[in-house]
Amino acid sequence: MTDLHITDGPASPATAVGDGTTSRRERILESAARAFATHGYRGSSLRDIAREAGCSLTLLDHHFGGKSQLLDAVLQQQHQNCAKRLEGLKLAVDAASTIDLAEFVQRWVNYEFDLYTTPQGRLYLQLMLRLSTESEVDSQRKRDLDCAQVLVLNAFERVRPTLDEDARTAGWFLASAALYAAIVRADEGTPLEGVTAPTPERRRTIAFLTAGLRGLWGPGTAASA
Repeated sequence: MTDLHITDGPASPATAVGDGTTSRRERILESAARAFATHGYRGSSLRDIAREAGCSLTLLDHHFGGKSQLLDAVLQQQHQNCAKRLEGLKLAVDAASTIDLAEFVQRWVNYEFDLYTTPQGRLYLQLMLRLSTESEVDSQRKRDLDCAQVLVLNAFERVRPTLDEDARTAGWFLASAALYAAIVRADEGTPLEGVTAPTPERRRTIAFLTAGLRGLWGPGTAASA
């Protein structure tokens, strides 16, 4: 990607600070995120979430009002953390004069693999993938699960300005599904903060996504091929 320079890895989400109420709320959200990621929305128990968070069911209900509202709060928190981690990539995409498909795919793939090596990033991806298959999670929530979607679609538009929205969206769904499947399949082991490795699985994924998008969209200009 011409002019695209990214040196920062995925940032760790901010640690909750403040009074006891804020800390308690954060503990509830963390417990809920783990429960939804492991058991799904339907299989998660508010009583179990409250027990893990070290609070009463009454207190959990006071803070959030029910499972649906708790899910919304979890998704909002995850999106805020994701937006912070994406800042470096977003700024680079916005500032680039031209964007090369192969280089952007490389940056995106490495970002997502790196994210999976952090505890919070792994939890986020597991939560996103689990909820995307839940029939109890409505279509709007499913559309909002992946906070990288807007950034990637914007980059695709810069790569191929002549593509219509349907073609860019099709590229997103195909590429993101293949990328997340590769991440889960590779499962790079115990999460380690800040680890970046050009593994064979990453290289294969980058090549596969780049070739797949070119095949889907057809030949482009020299700058975006």
